[in-house]
Parts: sequence; structure tokens; C-alpha cells
Amino acid sequence: MTKLPRILLDCDPGIDDAFAIFCATRLTDLAAVTTVSGNVPIEHTTRNALHVLDLAGADVPVHRGASEPLAIPAMFADAVHGIAGLGAHETPTPQRGEDPIGATRAILDFCASGNAHIVATGPLTNIALAVRQDPTVAQRIAHLHWMGGSTAAGNTTPLAEFNSWVDPHAVDVVLHSGIPLTMYGLNLTHQVRLTQHHIEVLENAATKSSVRAAGFLSFYRQNGSDDGLGQPMHDPCALLGLTHPELFTTAASTIVVHIEGNQRGMTEVVDSRGSPAHRIAQSAEAPDVINLIIESAINPARSQ
Repeated sequence: MTKLPRILLDCDPGIDDAFAIFCATRLTDLAAVTTVSGNVPIEHTTRNALHVLDLAGADVPVHRGASEPLAIPAMFADAVHGIAGLGAHETPTPQRGEDPIGATRAILDFCASGNAHIVATGPLTNIALAVRQDPTVAQRIAHLHWMGGSTAAGNTTPLAEFNSWVDPHAVDVVLHSGIPLTMYGLNLTHQVRLTQHHIEVLENAATKSSVRAAGFLSFYRQNGSDDGLGQPMHDPCALLGLTHPELFTTAASTIVVHIEGNQRGMTEVVDSRGSPAHRIAQSAEAPDVINLIIESAINPARSQ
């Protein structure tokens, strides 16, 4: 058996975060999940993370994180994800409770021995708070794979992607922290689309997780932007970029974020000569990525 990468997943579930959790339980040694306010408020993202882990049969600690961004009021995407974050209905009561240790402490503890790998699929508030509490944590993070930003158009404003727009100050802290980071932005994630066909595949698989995943995806398709090509599956891309880097092309870059005004949340590449600080995911082998997402939603148990 190939040793699975040990990771911490920082997320704001959210429907596409749920698919990222399924991928994480199947394809990684998932040490911890930290939650953050983003798609919906923190009480919902935390409850949703616990519920999705229940569906996956995964006994992984969940640590509640930031309830608001660093410097601006919280904003949500409940119109797309549902009032509680996982579609039209309230999330069922999880089988177990959250861990009493908060997200910032959990992140610092996870990174304590160095060479830490983190996947972040929401606003970067928790990561920024960890950096502010202990700037040296950047030296102990081997890589941060972040779903956020865009080198093309935005999805919240014409210029800004949601995760970047919700807490641009946190993005700025992380980008300047020295943490090695790959950005999986809308320019990449819009290449990975799930359609009605995939809903039917999940329904027909008839597992506990796949039936719920089909419901998540059906709501997502009905309430998200629809250009006729299928629903972009944003968050799993960052997770799969870690587990299956051969399915993605990336380029060395230095990324900056605008923190205010009409350009708030806009990410862009600056002169990357010398030693670029970051990487940007540019393309994906979409059919293979989609297969991994669907397989993980059908059977999210750890791969053997």
C-alpha cells in the first residue's frame, strides 16, 4: 500500500467542500479538519463538516475556527449552498461533537513537527490567524494548496473569486508569510464540471454517501451559475492537486491580492522573475479529476 499523505483540511462546507472532504477521507491520511466562516456561518460549516465525516465513516477531529474575517464583516454564499450549507434542508445532527481545541491551535499543533501539508478550500482566515500568532509556522508548512482567487474573471464580483473576496486581508497575510502556496483559482476549477449525468451516477451507486452527494450536487446545479457546461467543482481540485499532482499543470508565480475598493479580492500575478513565491494551477486532466471526485463520493473510505 502506498503511504497516503498526512494533511489538515481547512474548509467552509459548503457543497463543493463536502466533495473535497470525501476525497480527503479516501485519498489522504486526514489528521484534522478545521472550519471557517465562508459559504455559511461558522456554526453551520462546523456542523456540516461533522455530518460529511459521518457519511464517510471517518473518525477525524473537527476544530471550529474563525466566525468572521480579519477586518471586514462576514458575507456568505447561502443562495448557492443553501441556508445551512448543504442544500435545501437543515443538516442532520452529527453523531459526535466538535473537538474543544480551536482551529488556530489545531493548525499550530499539526505543524509543530514540520513538513506539514495543508489544503484550504475556504477563506484563509484560520491560516492567517495561525501566522499572526506564530509567524515561524510558515517555516514548518511544506505546502499550502488553496482553492481561491482567479487569474481570469471572478464569481462574486467581475474581478474577485468568493474565498478571496470574503477575507482579502487574510489572503494578503498568507501570501506574504513565506508559506509555499499553490492557488487553484477559477481559471482552473472551471475546467472541472459535474453534470446531470454525474448526479445519476451518484444516485445509481446507491451508497449512503453517494445518495447524499447526488442531492448536494442537484441543489448546487439548480442554484449556482449555469452556463450549460455543468457545475464547476472547485474545492476538490485543491485536494487532488496534492494527491495527484500529475493531473495538473502549474507555473511558478508571485501572487498579490487587492484588499479594498472595487478590486477587493482580485488576485493577480506580478513580475515572477527571480524566485517566485507561489504557484498557480493552470490546467487539469478534467476526466481523470472528475472520476476521482465521483469515486470518492461513492466510496469515501480510505483507499487501500
